[in-house]
Amino acid sequence: MQPRVYHRIDSGKIPGSLRAIILERNKLVGRRIARIFACAGLAASCIEDPAELEGALAPGDGATVLCADAFDGDLVRAALRERRDLRAALWTAEPLDRLLRHVVDEPRISNVFGRTAFDVAPRDWELALVARRLSQTTVRGDDRSVPPFSAYLSWGHSGFKHSVAGSDERDAAVGHVQRYIDKLGLPRRVGEMFGELAHELLMNALYDAPVDRDGRPRHAHDRKARVSLAPEEAASLRIGCDGVHLAIQVSDPFGRLERRHVFSGLARGLRGEIDRAGGGAGLGMTVCMSSTVAMVFDVIPGHKTEVTGIFDLDLNLREFRNQAKSLHFFGAPGNA
Repeated sequence: MQPRVYHRIDSGKIPGSLRAIILERNKLVGRRIARIFACAGLAASCIEDPAELEGALAPGDGATVLCADAFDGDLVRAALRERRDLRAALWTAEPLDRLLRHVVDEPRISNVFGRTAFDVAPRDWELALVARRLSQTTVRGDDRSVPPFSAYLSWGHSGFKHSVAGSDERDAAVGHVQRYIDKLGLPRRVGEMFGELAHELLMNALYDAPVDRDGRPRHAHDRKARVSLAPEEAASLRIGCDGVHLAIQVSDPFGRLERRHVFSGLARGLRGEIDRAGGGAGLGMTVCMSSTVAMVFDVIPGHKTEVTGIFDLDLNLREFRNQAKSLHFFGAPGNA
């Protein structure tokens, strides 16, 4: 009996590259993902049959990342229990709430890709972005590990940047976001969604993020109070569009957001459990995910929290509502 072999696309010549195992039943989709991974510096091996997973993850193979559809989430979780040095990513064509049971309490699964159908690969730019980030063998813990805002848009995009240090500036910035989108000729509902998203992200940066010298939140107890931060504490708002994607990004200099705030907050929000205490993470995450096709969270503890949301302009609003969403969290070790 001939031994089973799995298709391999090897980018091992790239210095320091890590190896990913891609469990994908559709051969063409798997090859496309592997090709994008390889070009982004993440060596890739594809398997189509879950029965081959144990062999693909045999000791000495060098695999450090396992990627699969959420349909195989239980297999992925079992592999993570066997290999403490392994991390994973999942993709799905279904609503996020169906796979959150796999990721909420498993910090080694912090990248979830939405895709339009089971026979379609996740979005190219997301695959390349995540592969590049995962191929970094260490977390530097500074801004060099975080992609610039321009990485989310095509060359030649337009947009603007605001520094927001208080509640009055917040309202002005939200108004600017909506006027910018109106001038692009986009549907009114898109402007409303991004205005609401800008408001929520700025509320997090102005009210939930700031702490006193003892590390206690300064403003989270009263989100209706007027706030005025020092210039060095101000939030930064960016928005841009290249005609295909609309991107928004808000950052703060505190770096207090934790992975559990993101994934557990989303799980509570999707279950309708909106706890407004301490900022109401369930409500905020629900707003974020209902306004975008992808959210990317970058946290450098004590230094920076950066949240980026992407909207796909090629989707009409009905398609957008049915689109499987993506969620990516990048943080230093221990930020769970």
